[in-house]
Amino acid sequence: MVRRHESDFLTMKRPVQYSDARRILGKVSIPFWLCTNDNLRNLFSLAKVLEEVDDDTFRYHVNRDRNDFEVWIRDEVGDKELAREIARVKTKETLVRKITERVNELRKVVKKHRALLERRKSGKLRRRQRRSRLKRRKLRKALRSRKIQRKSGRRRRR
Repeated sequence: MVRRHESDFLTMKRPVQYSDARRILGKVSIPFWLCTNDNLRNLFSLAKVLEEVDDDTFRYHVNRDRNDFEVWIRDEVGDKELAREIARVKTKETLVRKITERVNELRKVVKKHRALLERRKSGKLRRRQRRSRLKRRKLRKALRSRKIQRKSGRRRRR
């Protein structure tokens, strides 16, 4: 069962799985060609370059007839939720803000998952250490009892 945070219900966003977050944040096979001859392979580089792009370049890719960023994010990156959010965006600042927010959200998911894996891994190690310690104690105890039995057996023989 997936636990949902209170903020998920306020924004009505679907929780992102770790595998989806990694896929969306990763490099894509077909880069986005910006008319400044920049080839962008992931969302983070798109947000960085968009901050520095002039308004004419932005209007070339986003106008009332099309939104090239939305199409690339939906088809190549595979983030339909972000594509829906930016479909009607008409300003560069809003687009950069939405992409940056999404990248940060996905990075949090990846970071939480990795922290969880580390905790599980360290917990397993601690459990193994405890088990091996218990096994050693039991073994020592068994050996002691055998020595005592051996000694007592030898005494009886005499």
